[in-house]
Amino acid sequence: MLKDYLSDNLRFLKLTVGKERPQPYWSTDNEVILEKQTLHLHHFPHKNVQHKIPVLILPPQAGNHCNLADFAPDQSLVRVFQQHGFDVYVTEWLSATYHDKDLGIEDYINMTDDAVKAICEKSGASKVHVVGQCQGGWQAAMYCSLFPQKIKSLIVAAGPIDLEAHSCAISDYVKMPISYFRSFVSLGFGLMDGRIIVRGFKSLQMNEHYHQKYKLLWQMIQNNDEEGIERYLRFENWYGYTQKLPGRFYLEVVDKLFKQNGLVKKTLKVNGRVVDLENIKCLTIMLAGEKDHITHHEQVFALKKYISSPKKKIYSIVSNGGHIGTLMSKESLRDNWPKVAELLKVA
Repeated sequence: MLKDYLSDNLRFLKLTVGKERPQPYWSTDNEVILEKQTLHLHHFPHKNVQHKIPVLILPPQAGNHCNLADFAPDQSLVRVFQQHGFDVYVTEWLSATYHDKDLGIEDYINMTDDAVKAICEKSGASKVHVVGQCQGGWQAAMYCSLFPQKIKSLIVAAGPIDLEAHSCAISDYVKMPISYFRSFVSLGFGLMDGRIIVRGFKSLQMNEHYHQKYKLLWQMIQNNDEEGIERYLRFENWYGYTQKLPGRFYLEVVDKLFKQNGLVKKTLKVNGRVVDLENIKCLTIMLAGEKDHITHHEQVFALKKYISSPKKKIYSIVSNGGHIGTLMSKESLRDNWPKVAELLKVA
């Protein structure tokens, strides 16, 4: 009994204390077809392609690795679209170096355009379905408004569009003076350390991240639940492996998108052009989590008020999960994302 107890304690400590997180990996075979600045564009070839228009997934730039879109063999948005016959591409945004510190929103929109050009060249298509996850949601909407001729459909999942549509912890947090956020970038010598971002997200759910998950892990160890322990470790490795963002990009997002709500107020410009959501006329699908504590569903669904798509081409889907769950949980990938894929088939 004592030996088992000590063994369980030792394993618990090994899983939770002072562990260096390994670099996340992709679960589905892929190849990088474009490298530019902080962008690697991944193509996930397969033999079941049935639709001419490919899917481009834009994962969030929020301090974590982009394999969120291909998290595990049985937990992969990439594979959901593959199973429905789509050719799939994903942008991987690399951790920024000192040489990248001055990259801004405009640079990332330009890199997104480079990705779309590469996809169209490889696939022979003239348009893409673009899927924006979380922060990738506003990026997808912004790109679609600037290049509507290149987009067949727009999917925004748990992505903040109108920060004034509903108050939440994030919208309240960005009311802090911009000097507060600049201080973080100064600490990183021009870069925003992803560890700070992740700690901020954890602080929104203190009980879950600093108590409940350890309680559940201990129970799994005592019950010899190896599958559960593997799931815990995989998520912790992903969540704990952080990346750096260009300081300029981070501050522009905070100020222009979150503070000024510029995406809906038409105060954003890219390459001298005003970002106007009214330019969006394509099939638009919005997916939001009922329990999302980061991006309230009204901030997502508000998109329909600003675009020009016909009502019959606008769909709102509510996930039963929270923020990350909406994007990658087994339940959402089983219940919600196949609905998205089916809508794309008739876009």
